[in-house]
Amino acid sequence: MSSSALQSLLVVEMGDSVAGAYAGKLFADYGSEVHLVGAGPLIQGGNFFCSSKHINGPDLLNAADVVIQASSTDPIEQAIEPANPQQIVLRISPFALSGPYATWRSTDLVDAAIAGHLRLTGSPTREPLNGVPDIVHMAAGVTGFIGALAALMARARTGRGQRVETSHQEVLAALHQFSLLRYTHNGAILNRMGNRYSGPGTPIGAYECADGWIGLAISQSDQMERLLEVTGLKHLLDRDEVETIYDVMANQELLDGELVPYLKTQPSADLVELFQALRLPVAPISTMEDLITDPHLQDRAFWEIDDDGVHLPGAPFRLSDHTWSLRPKQKNEPFSSGEEPLERLNDGPLTGIRVLDMTRVWAGPLAARILADLGAEVLMTEVPWTRTPLEVPESLVNATHFFPDDKAGNRPWNRSGFHNKYANNKLSTVIELDKTDGRNFFVDLVRKVDVLIENYAPRVMPNFGLGESVLKDCNPDLTYVTMPGYGRSGPHADWVAYGPTIDGHAGHTWLTGYRNEIPWKCGIAWPDPTAGLHAAAATIIALLDRHCCGLTGQTVEVAQAETAINMIGQHVLAAQVDGPRQRWGNRRPGRAPQGVYPCKGSDRWIAISVVDEASWAGLCEVAGLSDLQQLDADQRWERHDEIDVRLSSFTIDQEDRSLMNALQAAGVPAGAVFDAADVVNDPQLESLEFFVPLTHPEAGTHLWPRFAARLELTPATMRKAAATMGEHNEYAALELAELDRSRYDALLIEGTVRTEPPE
Repeated sequence: MSSSALQSLLVVEMGDSVAGAYAGKLFADYGSEVHLVGAGPLIQGGNFFCSSKHINGPDLLNAADVVIQASSTDPIEQAIEPANPQQIVLRISPFALSGPYATWRSTDLVDAAIAGHLRLTGSPTREPLNGVPDIVHMAAGVTGFIGALAALMARARTGRGQRVETSHQEVLAALHQFSLLRYTHNGAILNRMGNRYSGPGTPIGAYECADGWIGLAISQSDQMERLLEVTGLKHLLDRDEVETIYDVMANQELLDGELVPYLKTQPSADLVELFQALRLPVAPISTMEDLITDPHLQDRAFWEIDDDGVHLPGAPFRLSDHTWSLRPKQKNEPFSSGEEPLERLNDGPLTGIRVLDMTRVWAGPLAARILADLGAEVLMTEVPWTRTPLEVPESLVNATHFFPDDKAGNRPWNRSGFHNKYANNKLSTVIELDKTDGRNFFVDLVRKVDVLIENYAPRVMPNFGLGESVLKDCNPDLTYVTMPGYGRSGPHADWVAYGPTIDGHAGHTWLTGYRNEIPWKCGIAWPDPTAGLHAAAATIIALLDRHCCGLTGQTVEVAQAETAINMIGQHVLAAQVDGPRQRWGNRRPGRAPQGVYPCKGSDRWIAISVVDEASWAGLCEVAGLSDLQQLDADQRWERHDEIDVRLSSFTIDQEDRSLMNALQAAGVPAGAVFDAADVVNDPQLESLEFFVPLTHPEAGTHLWPRFAARLELTPATMRKAAATMGEHNEYAALELAELDRSRYDALLIEGTVRTEPPE
């Protein structure tokens, strides 16, 4: 096998951060020589992060191509500077190295609070609920990894290294699904919706069956029709308050009132088999033990088994010509460096790369938009039915709050905030791929691009007559990126897979829940953004391989379920070594106390984490708990309930922001549980110029989050608002595909190329 770009890298990892450890693991697993300086993060399942690294080796800081400096709880006090002009330094911290929160302390719970994610999970009548432990830091790790890869691409082209920075807060703020855009488009605040998806539509969430739990994600009207038919609930459509099927989808109380009792009488395996046969998005909710024995994962040889018989999660993505392994590596040659002037990379380090984006919903569009933010020319090659219908029912408008001022308008397909968020920086052409002329046009486009990315089920592209082999025949150098839910092989390859169902199947839902209670659906579908981040990273690796090593025509496979399992890898390991995972709610062993406590006002809360004796002393001073200050960590854990009662009686009379500031001043990791308005108007994010205004010709001017990693010399850019549907048809046809005018006009007349959805 040919040498890859990452095999030419020496990486030094420093700090106690899960985020830094995961960034280092990705470098190490995919070929780099990585040296861990110090003990690394003290967490369960730590071997998940370290199996492919060199531990406490020689001092190689000056010789490293990439230095990772990361901190989990405390700010980075002494920032490492590049040792030479070609070195890349990646810094990952809770709140960045500048701004009003720069000196603050944090934990994953506090990060989730201040970034607005904590508010989205849990019961609306109870305290907000933390999600999977450490997943917010894992997301920061892969974001930092993308930033470092982008800097490496800039170095490969210009010979220049640079500083790259990101923070937990920026990463999480960038990964809101639709809560922030609802606020920026019409002032709507999204809050917790119980053990369901924190967004529009139902049933999306965790449902109890006769012998276990399943995850459902019914989000389309045709899916709802089939669900009502198979469960015997079609009579709901006859209710007086129901005019369209969207009224049922938007009324959780109405549907759950009859669906929940029905599902409790049915075996989970039977429901999964039946619903999947009807192309309904469903999956079992897996325990950590279920994952080890899952037949699909076994068929795909996903697990690596160590000398002690412990199953280690396999690759989060697969590259056809790139080695992945869980063993320490040795750098084999110098990393290549070019001499392009920096000015050529004004749009970002991927300037000059051309991408065809065939993705839908969230994971794929996010991956492609990151590539666009980093400078690539990304052309959405849309099929005409994927945005919105010609007419959007008012009930759907009011349920989603996706449209500016809650008005669909005459052309709703151009006004949806959810689409536009992931279409910023992109171009658009719309092609009917079920027509021969449309497929021929598409093939002409494929010949002119570097990357094609799609997230269809494995059968879809071949059904169009556009399978990978066909596309590689017309462009042998094409990097083909595919993002099927369960991969392109195995017994579940053709399953309908949505983020919320993968969430359950990959173990995330089982790890989430109030203490000693039932599994709980997370407020966002984490498999979507994490798959999107990993797909962007994998694509840049393939581009580095092409640029530095002449490896062309690679295939990148991102199975979203495998990526999601990788994100909880430490918990899978810990379950095998220490026994089954317990749901701790907002608590965390080793931190006492830790929780979410009520504050003055309606649904206002504060997250507090005591991580050491200093933070306990600070909390006692601020909260008037001096009589408890002598308690050590073990004693505080034993008396956690008592301490929580005392803390709640104090915090309930406090204003959340004032208390947050007071606790942080006392050295206590604490954060108000922000809603969307708080996040959009946050002074720390404002100081980092995190939100960028873009003006869309039909949707108006709105704020959008930029890419969360900041590159010093070749920054990601927010260049233009989302394209209207088919806005760049002419550019795609006449300039890229080089069609003559008469052929293009014929495509327009026959409706093969369009600027609006079909009737």
